[in-house]
Amino acid sequence: MHSIINARLPGLTTEQLEQIKYAHRLSMSAENIQGLLLEEFLAEQLADYGWYCCWGESVRHVDFCNVDGSLLQVKNRSNSENSSSSRVRINRPIEKWYRVDARTGSYRWSYFNDKYSTDRFSEENFVTFVQRILSANPNALAIELNNPWQDLSGLSN
Repeated sequence: MHSIINARLPGLTTEQLEQIKYAHRLSMSAENIQGLLLEEFLAEQLADYGWYCCWGESVRHVDFCNVDGSLLQVKNRSNSENSSSSRVRINRPIEKWYRVDARTGSYRWSYFNDKYSTDRFSEENFVTFVQRILSANPNALAIELNNPWQDLSGLSN
C-alpha cells in the first residue's frame, strides 16, 4: 500500500506514510463498531415504542422486534446491505431502515420522528450517544499501541 500511495504522492515522508497506515486502521475500526453503536442507540430510543433487540439468532436477519409483531432491519447506509439480508425479506414483512442515503448523503431520522411524532431521533443525538458510550468505555474503539496518535487519547497506559 505504501508504494502505491507514494507513487501518487511522492512528496510524502516515510513517517507520513506510516501515519496514513495507522489512520486507515483506526478508521476501519471505527467503521466496524459504527453499526453496533447505531443499533445500541436505536435500542435505547425505540424501547419506549415497544421495540426490543432481536440480535443473534433469536430472529435471523432481524435487528428489532415490536410488541405488535413488526420486524425491522437496520443498516448504516443504503448501500451497505448484503444479499443474504435482502433475501430474507422476500415474502416476509420485515421493514428496512438505513441511517444515511448513500446517493444524497442525507440522514433518514425523519422515518422514526414522523412515525412516533417526536424529534428524539437525530444525527446530533446519535453523535452525543456515541461520545457518551466511548467516554464511558474508551476501549470500545481499540487504538494500537504503536499508533502515532495514541498519546492524544487522554488515557494513561
